[in-house]
Parts: sequence; C-alpha cells; structure tokens
Amino acid sequence: MEQGEDRRVRRTRAALRAALAELVVTQSYDSLTVAKICDAADVGRSAFYQHFKGKDDLLRSGFAKLEADLAAAEVEPGKSFSAGFFAHALRHRELYRALTHSQAAPIATAAVRRILESRARKLLAPESPAGVPRNLRAALLVDVLISLVRWWLDRESPQAVDKIDAMFHELVSGILGTQGSTDNPC
Repeated sequence: MEQGEDRRVRRTRAALRAALAELVVTQSYDSLTVAKICDAADVGRSAFYQHFKGKDDLLRSGFAKLEADLAAAEVEPGKSFSAGFFAHALRHRELYRALTHSQAAPIATAAVRRILESRARKLLAPESPAGVPRNLRAALLVDVLISLVRWWLDRESPQAVDKIDAMFHELVSGILGTQGSTDNPC
C-alpha cells in the first residue's frame, strides 16, 4: 500500500486487481482490455487510468501480495522459503497457470523473479565455499524454483507441497553447497 492512500483508492485498486485475476483465469490475458477489466471491477476507465498506465501496469502492481505472503510464510516455524512459495503457487494455481501461458508470462516471471531473488539473497551466505557469489546462487535457485513450479502446476494433479519442496531441495543441493544436508535456509 502506498503512503497516504485513502480507502477509496485502496478499494478501487483492489477491485481492479481482483477483476484482472478473475478474468485472466477465464479469458486469455492477450484478449483482455482495460474496458473489460473496468466492467468486471465496476470502475470507470478514467478511474482506471488515474491509478494505472494500462493492464500490464495493473498486473505488475498485484505482485505485492506475493511479496507479503512470502514474508509472512518465512516467519512460520519450520517453513522454508521455497515451501512458502510452493504453497502460494498451489493456492493460486489457476492464476499461475494462466499467467505463465500467455503474453503476461514475461511480466509475471520478471516480477516473481525479482521478489524471489531478493528473498534468496537475504538467506544465502555472501559466498559459497568455492567462491560462487551470492547473486549468482540466488539467480540459479530462482531459475530452478520457477521451472519446477511451472512443471508442477502444469500436471493434472500436482503433488503435495512438502513433496515438491523436497524435490526442489534435492535439485538445488549442489547450488547451496549442502549435498546431503537437510538444514539449508531455502
């Protein structure tokens, strides 16, 4: 939420984000127009443009919820960074699938990547024992995480979060430098 935002602004923005999320699951992102989004949100076009430059800008603004959800998940005892993301993705499965299979994919992937890399960098040591920098390891972890989520959610019935999280940890154990260890921060 932006500093000084009043309730009407918050309601309008929330209505537009909810309308976009609902529509993108039932219609292709590519075919959505600002007019369709405004109709679904019961918001006028002029109000839309007071808040957003276009539907891509509206889409980008929705990723603050992911960031807040991941921050909240990290404070839960025993919940890893990756498990929090997997749980979020499963809760919003249809939305993730719709976004990753549309023209919105580059926007959604860039936003998710930015959020996840920032979180991963906070959890990783500055350098691995072999001298691999934190930024590179964070980028590689996120590449694996995004690829795995897409593969997982495209399945007819996705496996449980704990199972997919175990698969993630197995895949990235070399990146983390914790081959065989179960106590890594991601």
